[in-house]
Amino acid sequence: MTTRLNLGRGFLLATAFFALSIAAGWLFSQEVEPFLRPGLENLVGAAEKSVGIDPELRSAALAGFVFLKNLSVAAILVLVGHVAFAVPTLFILAVNGAVIGLLARLFLDAGLPPLAFVAGVAPHGVIELPALLLAAGFAFALAGRRLKGKTVPGLSPRFGFLFRIVTPLLLLAAVLEVYVTPLVISRFFPGA
Repeated sequence: MTTRLNLGRGFLLATAFFALSIAAGWLFSQEVEPFLRPGLENLVGAAEKSVGIDPELRSAALAGFVFLKNLSVAAILVLVGHVAFAVPTLFILAVNGAVIGLLARLFLDAGLPPLAFVAGVAPHGVIELPALLLAAGFAFALAGRRLKGKTVPGLSPRFGFLFRIVTPLLLLAAVLEVYVTPLVISRFFPGA
């Protein structure tokens, strides 16, 4: 099993790479927007489809969708993110970081207050992002073991890490994203 020190190093590497990806999304927003827009439109489309769901179930269905989307990303990171020199992990971090940077840039270019953007990300992001960065850090720690010629843990410890540590955090983040984040955002857009 990876040691805490290796997981800590992996987490720091994931965090640094993610921060650089956010900066790249911000700085190169015009260049990355054509590549990222279809994915963003798919997410918006899925959210809009939830409007057709019974209003009493809509929020729960949306929370379930957000949770399963994030859990699938975390599962990829924990289970196969270490292969091929952690290319899958680098790709996932780069795309997700660039999306945040792009959205921040588009938001601020539209003249909206920066604090409103933070309010739209922070309530759930303070849990969701560290959970995904832990999963990415785990992948980097496994890749580091493999590069040193050491064996990597089998599927059982990986599933254990995913379900004991990452999954509860992502479930809490999904609930916060659907039930709390809109309340915080509404303070900036009372008529919405």
